Amino acid sequence: MKKKEAEYQLKPRFLKVSESISGYGTQISLLLLFALSFVYFQWFGNGIFFHQENNSLFIYSFDYLAKYLSRPGGLLVYAGNFLTQGYFSTIYGSLVNSILFILICLILRSVLNLFTQKDSKGIFLIILLPLALLICQANYNYYIFHTLGFLSVALWFRASIAIKRIEVRIILLLLFPLFYYIAGTFALVYLGMYFMYCGLFENGKERYVFPLIQLAVSILTLVLFYKVLFLQPLKTILDYPLIINDYSIYTIPLLIAGSLFVIYPLFIRLSVILRYKRIEGYLVPVTILSFFPATVLFLLWQNNPVLEGIMKTERMFINGQTDKVILCIEKYSAPNIIEQFYYNLALSEKDQLCSRMFFSRQSSGPMSLSLEGNREQASRTIHYYYTIGLINEARHLAFELMVRNGYTPENIKMLIRTELINGNFRPAERYLGVLKKTLKYRNWAGKYEKYLFNPELVKADPELGEKIKLMPQSDFFIVPGEARNIDQLIKSNHLNRKAFEYKMARLLLEKDLIAVEEEVKNMKSMGYTSFPRHIDEAIVAYRNFAKAVPDLGGLSTDPETGKRFSGYAQVVNDLKGNKSLIEASMKKTEKNTFWYYLQFGTISGEFMRSKPVDRSIY
Repeated sequence: MKKKEAEYQLKPRFLKVSESISGYGTQISLLLLFALSFVYFQWFGNGIFFHQENNSLFIYSFDYLAKYLSRPGGLLVYAGNFLTQGYFSTIYGSLVNSILFILICLILRSVLNLFTQKDSKGIFLIILLPLALLICQANYNYYIFHTLGFLSVALWFRASIAIKRIEVRIILLLLFPLFYYIAGTFALVYLGMYFMYCGLFENGKERYVFPLIQLAVSILTLVLFYKVLFLQPLKTILDYPLIINDYSIYTIPLLIAGSLFVIYPLFIRLSVILRYKRIEGYLVPVTILSFFPATVLFLLWQNNPVLEGIMKTERMFINGQTDKVILCIEKYSAPNIIEQFYYNLALSEKDQLCSRMFFSRQSSGPMSLSLEGNREQASRTIHYYYTIGLINEARHLAFELMVRNGYTPENIKMLIRTELINGNFRPAERYLGVLKKTLKYRNWAGKYEKYLFNPELVKADPELGEKIKLMPQSDFFIVPGEARNIDQLIKSNHLNRKAFEYKMARLLLEKDLIAVEEEVKNMKSMGYTSFPRHIDEAIVAYRNFAKAVPDLGGLSTDPETGKRFSGYAQVVNDLKGNKSLIEASMKKTEKNTFWYYLQFGTISGEFMRSKPVDRSIY
């Protein structure tokens, strides 16, 4: 007795602590997993929720369900889309995904307990796979139906090995076609797990009989699905929905996760046969202190702050929070073209484009105004065309996107707005009928449903009525090169000030002061009573550099602009044009000028000038 007490006293303090922790290893691991998942998705990776919710539209109708009933795995995707519709709430998205990871943990724990009652012997087996899925979920190409697929695999595997009655086991094997129909190619992951289990744990004839039955049923299932029931390409039946975006670098984490599930029985076998009683007390703390920090490092490495910033900005703009877009971009100075694009759009919607655009970085030049109609960015450029009044082009792109990608919230909303503006009430009614069958957008649809077959009510709407006034008065073709489209729009509707300011913004970003001077003489006839701030600054700069008096068309520059220019020039001259010293000494208000951009602004990447000739005044 004394010898045992002495041995206990000699145990390292760490081992004493680890033994006390081991009794709660599973609970601690589950708590850490839930906390890590929730915190990451709520505060670091929530852009994935906006992206996925904005690229799908769950519709409460049989027609929508029927689309997913027509292929194996469709029901799994349908269930995933049902959960995805709530992603407009980041708390909901973080909570649902975290709960699913915990459920997988609990199922894997129940599988492990069929072989050993000690969680501490296989604690890494309980958390390894959910942590791998957490890393996968941080990828924008990984959807919640993938997690549901792995959850279904774990459940089916648990049922397959827990049942001991031979008759029931055979019935379960014969039900494999039903499981394949529900889970799609995730059933192939289950097959790998089951064959691995039979080879490692079954004895006697059962080691060969059950796998052979399962193999025969599986082959029959594939032939039946391919040749008789669904008549779809074999590649689709073998890929969908596990590999939904074809084979690419984005499928590697999925394939790794699937492989971990397949060899999971091997991990269990090793944990059962290996003798490590001496180190058993260390397993739980070592596992926790190694697996979770490694997962955090993977998540941080995989996290893309630029992409998260784009998703945040896009979400604010789509939700109509243009003021927040402007303030956020000006505070953090967007480093990429997409956020600069939304910043310029928000300014245009507030009629502040040529008054405020240089309050933030404009490193992408004219490309940030329209993305040059890039078809790959069509889901974003529709907002540009809608903002400047090219309603039919916005409708055209939205319809193309709908045909290519199916229903998405912003496409349907854009189609509804543009059809109402054009007075096409029947198509608008059909699109409104779609949104009325959704969870989030039914109230939005209810608002616009009141406008059907009532043109006067459409004109009275602050948003739609303004867009009607911006539309071209004559038809023309949209051509490559947004500068020419803007010119045609202004020619067709010379009172479209949004289009005019987009043209002027392009000239300012190109530093084409001569072209600016040529355009300002027409501004009074367009209803301007004074020059927007940055155009005013450009006129003052031209007057000082060119030593000429421009034709202002009856308007005049603000005297305060001249005073500000003198102060700016004084600072630049005193510091002899040293950019680093100027940046350090200038106030933010002095940097938020066209003059600062004119002198120090650099454009990253190539862009097209509105005119091919070099018209620099320097």
